[in-house]
Amino acid sequence: MKKSAPMVQLPLRVCGRRNAPPALLLHGFLGSSRDWLPVARRLQAGHRCLLPDLPGHGRAHFPTRPELYSFTGAAEAVLACATEPVHLVGYSLGGRLALQLAARHPEKILSLTLLSSSPGLPSAAGRAARRRADDALATDLETRGLKAFLPSWYALALFGGLRRKPELFRRLLARRRQNDAAALARALRGCSVGRQRSLWLQLPKLNMPVLLIAGRSDEKYVRLMRLMQRQIPGARFCVVPGAAHAVVEEQPARVARLLEKFWREGSGRKPI
Repeated sequence: MKKSAPMVQLPLRVCGRRNAPPALLLHGFLGSSRDWLPVARRLQAGHRCLLPDLPGHGRAHFPTRPELYSFTGAAEAVLACATEPVHLVGYSLGGRLALQLAARHPEKILSLTLLSSSPGLPSAAGRAARRRADDALATDLETRGLKAFLPSWYALALFGGLRRKPELFRRLLARRRQNDAAALARALRGCSVGRQRSLWLQLPKLNMPVLLIAGRSDEKYVRLMRLMQRQIPGARFCVVPGAAHAVVEEQPARVARLLEKFWREGSGRKPI
């Protein structure tokens, strides 16, 4: 019988006291564990924050392990970062991975927070179209490199809030340029929402406390996450002013306060 390859350990930053309640925070596409540091430093007095680099991002390069760049492979690698049940938090791509883990391993999740994220595309035709689009983007990233790719990516309407904050945007672009274009292209193909099974039907089955967060200017995800809230028993939803899609970067103090309040109070539909 062929042995399965051993699970790798993702590069991991840790903030907070060793014996504090653990929180696992997942970044989005093009990001790294560093994106969560402004939030984690505000949480570390009461929680131990685990910040992994997702496969293909930051320091997480696994050229001989292509399975880690699939959606399922990346999710299982994330799960290996936690040795006990955690408060699971995910932004964008990280939110899709977090939702997959909450659906498959609910016993490992104390609570679930999703920021600017979705359960995937419900139709096969929509997923096929998105696979083609993301494959084309990955090829463009490989061909032109990060320096040329990043301006076109951040020209998307989703990131208008970042462009209105020039100094924040400059620092973010500098971090993004430290990634590897080929590794990111593998992650974009393998973790495309077009290759993710739809998790809409799993939402009513979630049995842990759930918080949903979107930036007020991110109209697409405000609508989407309101729909998600209606499907998830007891879910809370918070719209963050002064932010669009990149709510973690734009409003880290507000995000940290929302997480602290949510973890302290538990589930329910009370306004935050």
